[in-house]
Amino acid sequence: MSTFGDPAARRRVLWGTLGLGGLGAAIGLNIAILKNLQPIARHTLTMSANWTIYGLFFLTTREMLLAEQYGKNRDLRLQVSQTRDADKMFSSTMAGMLTGGMLALVVRRTRRAAVSGALFFGAISAVGQLTYTALNHRRQQWIIRKIGYSTDAETEPKPDESMSLAARLRRAVSVDPITWLPAWFPVRRISSPEYRSILQARQEELTFEMRGLRETIASMDQREQVLLQRLNEKQ
Repeated sequence: MSTFGDPAARRRVLWGTLGLGGLGAAIGLNIAILKNLQPIARHTLTMSANWTIYGLFFLTTREMLLAEQYGKNRDLRLQVSQTRDADKMFSSTMAGMLTGGMLALVVRRTRRAAVSGALFFGAISAVGQLTYTALNHRRQQWIIRKIGYSTDAETEPKPDESMSLAARLRRAVSVDPITWLPAWFPVRRISSPEYRSILQARQEELTFEMRGLRETIASMDQREQVLLQRLNEKQ
C-alpha cells in the first residue's frame, strides 16, 4: 500500500502538519511580542507557514521512507514490530536531512548551506525520534507493570492463575475484599497490635467511666441519707 493510500499515514501527516503549524504560530507570536515586531499577525502567520511547509515535507518524506522499509520486511519475512524502531529512526533521520538540506538550498542557494542544513535538521530529527522511542518504551513498560503482566519466560502460569471462571471465583474468595479498597478509604483492616491497643484504650475508658458512676452513686447515697436524717428530725 502506498503512503497516500494508507489512512493511518494520511492522518499522521495531516495532524502532524497542523500541529507543527500551530507550534510555529505560537513561537512566532511570542517572538513578535518580545521583540515588538509589527505587525504581529504577519510575523505569526509567516512563522506558522514556514513550520507548516517544513512539517508537510518532513512527514510526507518520512512516511514514504517508512512504507519502503515496511515493504522490504515482507520480502525478508520479517514482522513490522521487529524492525519498527530502526525503521522509524532511519526514516526520521533521512527525512530531516532531505527536508533541511532542500529548505537551506532554497533559502541560501549554496551547497554549503544545504549540507549544514541537512546535518542540522537530520541531527534534530534523530534526537527527536530517539527521545520519542525511549518515552514510548517507558510507557509500554509502565502499562505492563500496571496490568501485572510478566514478560519473564521462566515464570510459567500456575493452575490457579488461569482465566477460567472457577479460577477467578477461587481467587476472588481467597483475597480479602478490604485490600481492594484505596488507601484513603476510611474502612481498612487493622493488625493485631492495633486491635489490642484499641481494646486497652477502651478498657481504660470504661474503667474511668465506672469510677465516675461509683462516685455518682456514692454521692446519691449520701444525699439520700441526709434527706432521711432530716425527715426523721422533723418527725
